[in-house]
Amino acid sequence: MDPWTGFAPWGPRFQELIEQMWPSAEGTSDFSPGGQISETDDAFTLELDLPGVDKKDIEIDISGRRVSVTGTKVVKEREGVLRRSTRASGSFAYEAVLPVAVDASRTTASLADGVLVVSMPKVAESKATRVEIH
Repeated sequence: MDPWTGFAPWGPRFQELIEQMWPSAEGTSDFSPGGQISETDDAFTLELDLPGVDKKDIEIDISGRRVSVTGTKVVKEREGVLRRSTRASGSFAYEAVLPVAVDASRTTASLADGVLVVSMPKVAESKATRVEIH
């Protein structure tokens, strides 16, 4: 006698309830990369840890003060049986709102050694200006 037999009809209903409570919407992240944003008088620099991610799988969008980086870390095919993995893979998203607007047309990005570096110059109106007292 199997004690779980009585619960079998509830399996699909329970799964449906879970999906209604916590839907897996398009664009949700499978993992969140670590990163930091630093600021100088002229620009912001975003550094994002993306080891194993190819630059063709990354999208950077800048709109005013908002910067977002989305993409996918593709799992390489392996031979044999995978016994254990602690590597993150799948889609990711990183989004931040900056204190001032940046000039998207002069923004540059590079990817080296698993670190994405995005340099975002501030728009002229946003740069700090020193005023001399006469």
